[in-house]
Amino acid sequence: MKNNLIIGIPAESRMIKGIYRNNVNSPEVSAVVDYGGIPLLIPTRNPDLMDNYLSIIDGLLIPGGADVAPRFYGEEPIPELGDTDALIDESEINLVRGAVNSKIPMFGICRGIQVINIALGGNIYQDLAAQSPTPVLQHYQRAVLDQGTHHVTVDSDSKLATILETTKILVNSHHHEAVKGIAESLKVTATSSDGVIEGIESVDDDLVMAVQWHPETMYKSDAKMAGLFKDFMDRVRKYQ
Repeated sequence: MKNNLIIGIPAESRMIKGIYRNNVNSPEVSAVVDYGGIPLLIPTRNPDLMDNYLSIIDGLLIPGGADVAPRFYGEEPIPELGDTDALIDESEINLVRGAVNSKIPMFGICRGIQVINIALGGNIYQDLAAQSPTPVLQHYQRAVLDQGTHHVTVDSDSKLATILETTKILVNSHHHEAVKGIAESLKVTATSSDGVIEGIESVDDDLVMAVQWHPETMYKSDAKMAGLFKDFMDRVRKYQ
């Protein structure tokens, strides 16, 4: 068993002064380090290279980021869709599918929950305000991101409830897309009061855990959020 587990984190690719630059936000890196992992930045925009990283990593953390191109779940873009990059989307989708095949545990955060669901056959709302059949809460909060702003109810029979040790939790929120139709291999574990899906996990194993909020900005002051990263690393160790 490895003492230090390698956790792949797909990087955003942003154009700065005419040059694409790969970056991963520091809170995700800090959380992985704090719970015994070695973060490995995975440059995206190269979908065909993803299998090479799957042979290196022990766990996969899919972080937040830009919107997902609707063509990956069989839709056309609506006017409210934000910025997308299909090469990043395809790279992350390849990583998720490869991780499932290789039994590499995953943890999805914000965009990560959406990418995992799409990769495994589900779909998402391109914009909650425009497409939700009922009124929604403020899911793109104006409060600072290390503070919770709305509550989430957690299924008492879920692994997520066991990790959080509660069935109701205050979370932060920074998104306008959200899971809509759930993939067959996944189940919903948490929802907000407006019905938005806030948590998903594997039906038949514990390879997948994902949440719509951002525990990486809250875990240092909130033990329940810290539990999500501890669980992730425990699952990675289990599959070694």
